[in-house]
Amino acid sequence: MNVPQTEPLKHRHSILIVDDEESILNAFRRILADEDYEIHTASDGQEGLNKLRVAQKPFSLIISDQRMPVMNGVQFFAAAKDIFPDAVRILLTGYADTDAIIDAINKGGIHLYFTKPWREEELLVQIKQSLYKNELLMENKRLIELIKRQNDELLNLNKTLEEKVRQKTSDLMAKAEELKASYEKVQIILDGTVKTMSKIVETRDPYTSGHEVMVAVISCKIAKEMKLPLEQIEAIHIAATLHDIGKISVPSEILTKPGRLTELEMEIIKTHCRVAYDILKTINFPYPIADIVLQHHERIDGSGYPQGLKGDKILLEAHIIAAADVIEAMASHRPYRPAQGVEIAMEEIVKNKAKLYDSNVVDACMRIYKAEGERAFLQGANSMFEAKPPSMSEM
Repeated sequence: MNVPQTEPLKHRHSILIVDDEESILNAFRRILADEDYEIHTASDGQEGLNKLRVAQKPFSLIISDQRMPVMNGVQFFAAAKDIFPDAVRILLTGYADTDAIIDAINKGGIHLYFTKPWREEELLVQIKQSLYKNELLMENKRLIELIKRQNDELLNLNKTLEEKVRQKTSDLMAKAEELKASYEKVQIILDGTVKTMSKIVETRDPYTSGHEVMVAVISCKIAKEMKLPLEQIEAIHIAATLHDIGKISVPSEILTKPGRLTELEMEIIKTHCRVAYDILKTINFPYPIADIVLQHHERIDGSGYPQGLKGDKILLEAHIIAAADVIEAMASHRPYRPAQGVEIAMEEIVKNKAKLYDSNVVDACMRIYKAEGERAFLQGANSMFEAKPPSMSEM
């Protein structure tokens, strides 16, 4: 198994292992004996929850068996994710029960599962990767909090400057320039946050590198064709650039798999919308970015995910990103198939107009295609500057 190597871990991580078989717990102690981890064990789910509740420091990784007395693995993880939501959760199963695993994904929020018996080398690598993923999430969370504080400081500064402008009309022009500069600083921080978060997914899935940038380009082009307000186009640009950020929680083996995904793997992929929402809802964007990203796989007839929304229950911005996502994906090469081309992508959205895709969005796509041809949807990443809307300070 070719597993990409991660960078050395920066922290001493706490790991909780829950299993009713002492031999399994001993096996983990032996496997991890040479690693610099804090290992905690529990013989059932209730004991595991008690240890989580009294923990002096957060747990980075939680591993649990499925079949246990007191409560099973799904029930344990459903409670454990509320105590340490940022911990990576791995389920151990001793049998091939797809329904139980899917249940664990939906209710317990597991990130990975292993079937007993496992290969020790593979298990150790996955544990290291999971801890590295935890460090990435923690660092990303720290940066988000830092930028939130900076945004709040800048917004408070703006309010102060605005009040001074109202009170001192003689100094109006000078204060207006200061206010404009503050808005530009906020925009620079926001743009930097968006680009950094988008890069996280690209580093884990090199085959789709640039996908989010191109979806943003196409989405903004569609929005302009529909003559949407500049503020709405700005929201679409940010949401499209971040629409796949939730794939940070999807194992890289699934993201880069060259063949058709299994039903279970598809269920794991589908969690990326909800994960993205959970990340983005904590940021005080001036637009409903988290909701737009959550809905970008919803479809008119209710066949989409994760909420099965229909028709006008889906945000227009999400409809636009959905169409752009399909066009870019079909027009680009993927490990499991060659590029199908823009013409085939146009046929797909027209065929499913008013069924899967919004009619007004499809009509806008066709107007662009008839006027500019394939090049309208195959621009390089440098066209981002052409598609990107003005900053708020220019509006």
